[in-house]
Amino acid sequence: MVTVSTDIQFLKGVGEKRAVVLKSKGIDTIGALLRFYPRNYLDWTDITPIDNAPFDENLCIKAKVITPVETIKTNRNMTLYRFLAHDGTEQIEITLFNQYFLAEKLRIDREYLFYGKVSGSFFYKKMSSPIILESEFCGIQPIYSANEKLSSKAIEKLVKTALNTVELVETLPKNVIKRNNLCDIKFALWNIHFPTSKEAFEKAKRRLVFEELFILQAGLSLLKKRSRGKSGCKLEKDYFSEFRELLPFTLTNAQINVVNECVHDMFSGKPMNRLVQGDVGSGKTAVAAALCYIVAKNGFQSALMAPTEILAEQHYKTFLQFTEATGIRCALLTGSVKKKDKTALKAALINGEIDVIIGTHALLVDDVEFKNLGLVITDEQHRFGVAQRDKLSAKGENSHTLVMSA
Repeated sequence: MVTVSTDIQFLKGVGEKRAVVLKSKGIDTIGALLRFYPRNYLDWTDITPIDNAPFDENLCIKAKVITPVETIKTNRNMTLYRFLAHDGTEQIEITLFNQYFLAEKLRIDREYLFYGKVSGSFFYKKMSSPIILESEFCGIQPIYSANEKLSSKAIEKLVKTALNTVELVETLPKNVIKRNNLCDIKFALWNIHFPTSKEAFEKAKRRLVFEELFILQAGLSLLKKRSRGKSGCKLEKDYFSEFRELLPFTLTNAQINVVNECVHDMFSGKPMNRLVQGDVGSGKTAVAAALCYIVAKNGFQSALMAPTEILAEQHYKTFLQFTEATGIRCALLTGSVKKKDKTALKAALINGEIDVIIGTHALLVDDVEFKNLGLVITDEQHRFGVAQRDKLSAKGENSHTLVMSA
């Protein structure tokens, strides 16, 4: 039976090779694929008349091809395909670059949807390399974070297969859904990936954001209940001012307040359990680095767990910039690290030769042990289960916990 916990390899259309690519993006199960939300959308329902189209803005026009496609060879081994289209208000010149198969399909007197940026002048409008669809298509198209090995269109197809294959089980209590006027999980996942309207998209987004916050709070509450005792990492000295002097920039008031509140908790002798929320680029990593620095200067180790290798590597590079002149020893542990290097890293961790370890689920392996783990940080924590976070925290003595979420 295929469920959300089924390995992504066993979804129709994936297989072993594509599974490797998906897992490098943190998509290891069918459920993770369904939670891999689009980074953007193309709204083919919002049609702009050509005579009213603003310049240099992405928009959609619906027009009929009115001239044959002209083929133009350039001196740079490039082939241009050019034609005119008209929507009843005005005509526009469309140019395609090296897109023979697309140009070949176009027919005179047939209507198409063109998505792109309009340029030219008030008297003669142009559009270069637009996305083109048959005019019968009328919807909102998801755009996923893709790469050379896996296109957005391929991910879109896999998501649609997953939604049609898996029986989705509700993840929130019925009374919570009713009390907060939320849609069910099936509606939410279908309409976050393939919105039937802008209203449906907003309804799905509200439900999924609520769910993430709900799970965050539930997870932190569980951790607090399990950590009533004393922490094995009680700070003796606050090194925050020292860390700030090392930075080539000034921290914001919000960052300073968050660090000070966390440090206050860690001085109490009880396990800190805090959630830090902020948009991408808001400086959560700087907060994490500051806390790891303070913990390291007090003689304890820190671990930062991210859901994907790419994100873990980004954090590692950022941490190195913060700590390269401080003597704080950072290391990276992911599934891609060679076996020989992993063995050396694990030995260095248990001997206390590494102050900050940054990694993925590889940190959860039983033979990854610490000399004195004091702080555990998880990024994008909704991609980790409570049991996974608890397992990492358990590698220390009632370790302090920081959860970062966008």
